[in-house]
Amino acid sequence: MGGSFAAMSTGVLMQRLARAELGAAMQVQARLMMGMTLPGAVLVVISGLVLTLRLYGSATSVGGFPTALMVMQGAGLLAAALTLVVSLPTVTRLTRLDPVGVHAPLFDALRVRMKLMEMLTGALAVIALVGGVMMR
Repeated sequence: MGGSFAAMSTGVLMQRLARAELGAAMQVQARLMMGMTLPGAVLVVISGLVLTLRLYGSATSVGGFPTALMVMQGAGLLAAALTLVVSLPTVTRLTRLDPVGVHAPLFDALRVRMKLMEMLTGALAVIALVGGVMMR
């Protein structure tokens, strides 16, 4: 979540930059996504699946899974899937485009998609976090 929030903060700061500086800022955002968000999303999903399988085999699985656990798992998996399938390919495509040239309209459209996906995955991550806290 920290890497995603850092990437979102970079995106907010990009609104103040001149058009010619957006390419360099997009490189920073892409490195944050690839270096922090991607490994974090993969590790969270893998560890969550391992813990769920361990819980499934224990005696607590007789009564079913708590609703808060299901909320945490569903929101976390959906956030990770959106990050891996939409956000990461979008940011890598944005790094290859020139924000001032003929690709400027496509660059803007992809930035809007990126902004919406980051807001959605951030909200889902917070929902998963709240679901985890509610389980206690």
